[in-house]
Amino acid sequence: MEKSQPFSYLQLHHNFRKALTWIGWVSLVLLFYLVINLIVLNNNIDIQIGFNGWLNTILLVGITEEIVFRGFLLRKLMDSFRFWIANTITSLLFVSIHFPIWFYKGLFEFANILSSILTLFILGIIFGFIYKKSNSLWSVILIHSLYNLLVLLFS
Repeated sequence: MEKSQPFSYLQLHHNFRKALTWIGWVSLVLLFYLVINLIVLNNNIDIQIGFNGWLNTILLVGITEEIVFRGFLLRKLMDSFRFWIANTITSLLFVSIHFPIWFYKGLFEFANILSSILTLFILGIIFGFIYKKSNSLWSVILIHSLYNLLVLLFS
């Protein structure tokens, strides 16, 4: 471990108030996204999310990916680079770990993959920015999990 107190290093045990503020604002944006999908675009919502979806996609993925990418990699890269360079590198790495999933699910088609790459890159940049501003990994863990929930509901 890089530091003697990993929860402190990963910023998992402080700045809850700031984290909640960011979670609240981003949740409003995602709620707006939900309303647009339901009312304007007439997309159906699939509430039948199985146990695997809840546990893996919503809960565990948000925790594990954010600990690795924002909590550790972004923090380490910021020791050597300015924030925006470190955040860009971390976001590119974040995109790269999704390639095996896309191959496995047969989603690696040119039109779809460009959209997915751009979406995940932008999300990575946003998650890094929120992590930096909130000084709390909890904010991006919960926002990531909420985003994954919306993706499951509309896919």
